[in-house]
Amino acid sequence: MSRPWYQDFFTEPFWAVAEHEYTAERTDGEAGYLAAALPAGARVLDLGCGTGRHAIALARRGFDVTGADVGEWALRQAEARAEQAGAAVRWQRLDLLRDLPWPWPDGDYDAVVCVQSFGWGTDAQQLRLLREVRRVLAPGGLLVLDHSNLLALTAHYVPEATFETDGLHAAFHRTLKTVEGRSAGTIEVRRDGLPTAVVRDDIRLYQPAEIRELLTRAGFTVERVDAGFTTGAPVTMTSRYVQFHARRPPEPPAAISTWRPPARETGPRGLDLRWTPDEYDFVRPAVERAFAAVDPGTARAYHLADPFAGALASPVLSRHFAADLTPAMVTAGAGATGLLHALALLALPGPVLHLEGGHPDLPRWAAGLGARTVTTHPRTAVADLDRYAPTLLLLDHPTLGGEFHDRALIDELATAARARGAVVVIDEAYATYPGPAASHAPAVADHDNLVVVRSLSKGYCCGGLRVGFALAGERLTRRLRESAPPLGAGSASLAVAVRLLDEGDVFGPLRARIAATKPPVAAALRAAGVDAAAGAACLPWVTAPATPAALAALTGRGILAKTIGDRLKIAVPLSPDRVAAFHEVFTGDR
Repeated sequence: MSRPWYQDFFTEPFWAVAEHEYTAERTDGEAGYLAAALPAGARVLDLGCGTGRHAIALARRGFDVTGADVGEWALRQAEARAEQAGAAVRWQRLDLLRDLPWPWPDGDYDAVVCVQSFGWGTDAQQLRLLREVRRVLAPGGLLVLDHSNLLALTAHYVPEATFETDGLHAAFHRTLKTVEGRSAGTIEVRRDGLPTAVVRDDIRLYQPAEIRELLTRAGFTVERVDAGFTTGAPVTMTSRYVQFHARRPPEPPAAISTWRPPARETGPRGLDLRWTPDEYDFVRPAVERAFAAVDPGTARAYHLADPFAGALASPVLSRHFAADLTPAMVTAGAGATGLLHALALLALPGPVLHLEGGHPDLPRWAAGLGARTVTTHPRTAVADLDRYAPTLLLLDHPTLGGEFHDRALIDELATAARARGAVVVIDEAYATYPGPAASHAPAVADHDNLVVVRSLSKGYCCGGLRVGFALAGERLTRRLRESAPPLGAGSASLAVAVRLLDEGDVFGPLRARIAATKPPVAAALRAAGVDAAAGAACLPWVTAPATPAALAALTGRGILAKTIGDRLKIAVPLSPDRVAAFHEVFTGDR
């Protein structure tokens, strides 16, 4: 395997020349600038630390510093200098471009600094590096990235130059590759009594706008850009050194990561109202019929000729939703979660518009891949399509608050998004409760930029099947299948799922039970100081602002509820035992 140039470039001959440029005065000024930008006492990772000039200076200013560099000679020098200066710094040998992600330092750093150590690889490698930096930063953590401005360098770029001082002679030979944006060449280093050393480099030089684009694609938010290690100094074409301050945005946890084992429900205390496990009692007959109708041998089937189950599922889905769906319009996956994960790739490069309080997973995954995410509202979505020029608009149908979007609104939004080059995704995980007539699946035949995502988790209580369906026009389905894993849903699970869907609307008994138990539950919560909003009568939960008073009213009674953003989602108990337990806690009645 060929060695990258930088592994042999930043060795003792290079540093013999560089030490004359990196003076103590320069280092002190740069370190002061960095220290002013970092939180006091922050845990800092110095990438490409070289001989430790910034890492040592920051450690002496009270920061908890780890220095990482590819050069073994430089790290030995850094360690010796730190010991001489009485500075406690951890040192690690790390190739920033090839050692991803294995030996990277663990932990959530408050800040990462990278000064004059960016551009050694390809654009793809630089982007990968920045994404790794984002991963090791704590949410809200800061990256200070310094780079040499190509615009300034080209004004004074010369192919040949020399430098001499105190028995040291350095001859620079280089070529600017304009199309590639790279400067490649050699430095011949001669010193008295030593043989001539030749080191080679091949550096990608960036314009500031290109650095901003890389940071954005890596999932950072650029907060400020300075010139010359001077806070507030504007960046111009002649700015030699440019410093980007980019932050890892705080992220809501993915819904899939918030699950905890249910609390023990022994009597009225410890009632877990994060979920509605008892809704299964009202759909059990249909589920049991679906399982009973499937031959166990189905588990041996391997649908290589139908890897996305379009041929298997489209006839049943067409009947279920009264929609005209061909096999090329159906993509089966590992539940809604798996399909939303694939759609996050389709959302690139962003931005992604999504409803405030909506299901967080797709926006979170898209943000992690570098897409900006922006909240919107159905009433302002058309204007926001113009304002943000998104690649994807995500709608929850129904919303957490129980609002349903009518077909006229979906037509308007899909048409407006199509005219602006955006895809619309409707997450219908909650839309099982009102029955198939409430789905917007038929609309995918009329809008080639519309995706409807369905699953069998809510209502059916069959999330363990891990089956979901993404319905879209044929061209958009082809794009989705580029990122969705083939064979994502198992054969046996698919067989049960299509049998269950062929049962039609099985939720009549469940809707009747919800309608009967929800109003008194909401009333009891309000009486206890929880401002509960019932929402649609068919949905087995109520919502409320997650105020301290509401949280205290619930936790004081041993009630667990979901917190989604600034809202509480409180499941409505349905089984006689859970209903009795709830009312005993809130009213003293059983």
